[in-house]
Amino acid sequence: MTFIEKINNGIKEAMRSRDQLRLDTLRMLKSKILAVDARGNLPDSEVLKLFKTYFGNLQEALDQAQAANRPESVEKLKNELEIVQEFLPITLSPEETKRIVMQAIADSGAKTKKDLGLVMKSIMKLNSTVDGKLAKDLASQLLAD
Repeated sequence: MTFIEKINNGIKEAMRSRDQLRLDTLRMLKSKILAVDARGNLPDSEVLKLFKTYFGNLQEALDQAQAANRPESVEKLKNELEIVQEFLPITLSPEETKRIVMQAIADSGAKTKKDLGLVMKSIMKLNSTVDGKLAKDLASQLLAD
């Protein structure tokens, strides 16, 4: 089953159960796909990139809502993040991420923080489900100045 089919089924279920937040979120995901390809014929890898970007945007909005002390927006954004996360692959734990970062540093031969780009490239080759922000933070901690 493709992502667009899963989303369409989710939209139908949300309409039946009258879950407005879920319905709105799934419609937004569908619109992200249709904005790139009007027929929705995108490969799963492209759809995942769109969803990861949207997830990141929601996280950024959540951070801003928390900083502005807006509890109603924070709760709504947290619920939206949970819905979007259902469609994303399971991310690795911090321990697994650290192991991959250490392996990428060894593979790329990086010595200083100037080599961070090489390390990140190697990390994405090793495992694309790594949380990029966490991996970058770990790599910069492990590399010398």
